[in-house]
Amino acid sequence: MPALPELSLNERRLVELIFKNRGVARVDLAQLSGMTGPSVTRLIGGLLDFGLVSEEPDRSGAQGQPRRLLQLQASRFFAAGVTFSVARMEVVIIDLGGSIVATRTVGVTTGSPEEVAEAAQAAVNDMLAQLSIRKTDLVGIGVSLPGNFGTASSLLKAHPFFPAFEDGRAIEVFRDAFDITCHVENDGTAAALGEYVFANESPIDDPLFFIHIGHGVGGGAVIDGRPYSGANGNACLPGVLYPYDQPRPSGQDLIETLDAAGFQVRDFDDMSALPAAADAIVSQWVARAGEQLRQAVRVATAFFDPARIVIGGRLPSDLNKRLVETILSEPVEGPSRGLPIAPVFASHLGVQAGAVGAGCVPFFAALFTGAVANSGSARLNGRRPVSRAT
Repeated sequence: MPALPELSLNERRLVELIFKNRGVARVDLAQLSGMTGPSVTRLIGGLLDFGLVSEEPDRSGAQGQPRRLLQLQASRFFAAGVTFSVARMEVVIIDLGGSIVATRTVGVTTGSPEEVAEAAQAAVNDMLAQLSIRKTDLVGIGVSLPGNFGTASSLLKAHPFFPAFEDGRAIEVFRDAFDITCHVENDGTAAALGEYVFANESPIDDPLFFIHIGHGVGGGAVIDGRPYSGANGNACLPGVLYPYDQPRPSGQDLIETLDAAGFQVRDFDDMSALPAAADAIVSQWVARAGEQLRQAVRVATAFFDPARIVIGGRLPSDLNKRLVETILSEPVEGPSRGLPIAPVFASHLGVQAGAVGAGCVPFFAALFTGAVANSGSARLNGRRPVSRAT
C-alpha cells in the first residue's frame, strides 16, 4: 500500500471530522461537512483505499440493521515525536489515535544540535525496526523544543537550561538531519495541539488555551482549528505575567523550592519519587502557584474567550490536578462584568503532553484543514496538488 498522499482540502475536512467525532456515519458526515452525499462517498472511497479510515457496524445496541461508522485506522500511519527535559530527550512513535507505541530515552549531554539530532534519528530508526513499521508509513517527525523563536520564526531562542541549542542553529539542523519531513515547534504550542487533537472531550472545545508548566511558564492556543502562533511563533506566553526575579508558577521554580528544602530534584521525572516528607513543600508551592495562575486564567479568558483552558506540561498529572483545584478553590473574577472565566481543566495527556504533542505536529500538517486552509489553497474542491519532485 502506498504512503499517505497529500490530501485535498475536502479530504482533510472529512478526516478531521472523523478524528473529532470518534466514529461517524456517512449521512452525518455529509451534514457536518456541508458536502453532498455523493461527494462524501467519492472522497471516503479514496480514504478507505489509502487505509486511513475503516467503516464498521455500529454495535451500540440499537435494533434493526446497524448503521456503519467511519473511524480512523489508528495503526495504519504513525508519527515520531521528540521532546526534551534538562537531562534527557524522549523520542516516541505514536499512532493515529495518539497512543505511544514505542519510546526511547536518550541522555542529553552533547554540546551540539547535530549530535542531538543524530541520536534522535537513530532512536527513531531503532523503534521503527523493532515495530516492523516501514519508513513510508511514518508521516513525519515533530520536534518540540524548549524555547521561543526569533524574527520570522527562523531562529530558536532556547531556554538557558539547554545550552546545546544556544547557537540558534537547532531548527535548521533538525530539519536537515532527518531523512523524512521534520516539523519544529515550541513546547507550548505542540502540547496545545496534542491536547486539541487527541484529548478534547468535545469537538466544540475550540478555542483551546494551554498553560504549559515546564522549566518556564509557556503556553499555546488552537483557534478555529489551527494553532495560533503570532507573527514569529511566540504567541500565548503567560510567563510574562511573572517577573524572573520573583517566585513564579514554573516547574523550575518548584525544582529550586524543593532543592532549597533539601530534596534533590534534577529533572521532572524525579518528582514521582519524592518522599512523603516533601509533600508539605509541594503543597505550599501548589497553593502559591495556583493563586498566581488565576491571573493567567483571567487574562487568557479576556484575550481569547476560549472554550477550555488546560493546565499541563512537564509536571506529574497529580500536580496539574492540584493546581486546577487551587485555581478554582476561590471565585475568579471574569474579564468584564457579567462574563465568567473559561472552564479550567488539567491536561488529559499529563506527562505525555510533550511527546504526544510533538508527534501530533506532523499528523496535523498532513491531515487537518488548519494546516493548509486559505483562499488560495491548491487543495480545494477535492483536488490534490501535483506531487512535488523528490
